[in-house]
Amino acid sequence: MSKFIWQNHYQIGNATVDAQHRHLFDLANQVMEAAETDELTRLIMLFYQHIREHFQSEENLMKQHGYPCYRVHVENHNLMLNRLIEISKTIQENRWDPADIDTFVSDWVLRHILEVDTLLGEFIAKRSQAIIA
Repeated sequence: MSKFIWQNHYQIGNATVDAQHRHLFDLANQVMEAAETDELTRLIMLFYQHIREHFQSEENLMKQHGYPCYRVHVENHNLMLNRLIEISKTIQENRWDPADIDTFVSDWVLRHILEVDTLLGEFIAKRSQAIIA
């Protein structure tokens, strides 16, 4: 059973970012369900690649809209990528702890989507409304 279920109210209002977030939820479930080290290694690498590409999309969007919290948001991205690299190393060294992976996926990635990215979506929506008005 999937631990992370995408809900439409998680959308931030950007079709590209929302699609990436949905895919990230799917990958998060696959990572959480991986039982073997080889499968987990493959999925963590895929997860890292997706997150990195997603962060680049978000950062471009923030620049495009003049997001005032850009620097803090990017620092958060960098912290997550570095933490994922650390987790990947522990998996490769066969000393990984499932709790570390669960914490990373739950607390870092999904919380980032549901809290930090939501603020970005709200900023863009307000900015767009101000332009229209």
